[in-house]
Amino acid sequence: MKTNRTSEPSTMMDVLMEAIKREQESYDYYYRAALQATKPATRKILLTLAEWEKGHIDELTNHVMELKAQMEIDRAITGGL
Repeated sequence: MKTNRTSEPSTMMDVLMEAIKREQESYDYYYRAALQATKPATRKILLTLAEWEKGHIDELTNHVMELKAQMEIDRAITGGL
């Protein structure tokens, strides 16, 4: 039987980790663009966008920590089953 492998995330942890990766890429993009911007107003907007992405990373990281904690609780309750 042939299995069809895709790059789609299979677990909530996979989804969160992929989201963090994409937010980091966005942060890097906006930050690099800000460094290259010659107009102060443009630089300010790009740095604001970078900070928003950083906030998203922080929020997603908190969700990862909560999910890991819940997984530990579940393992303790089920005895690792």
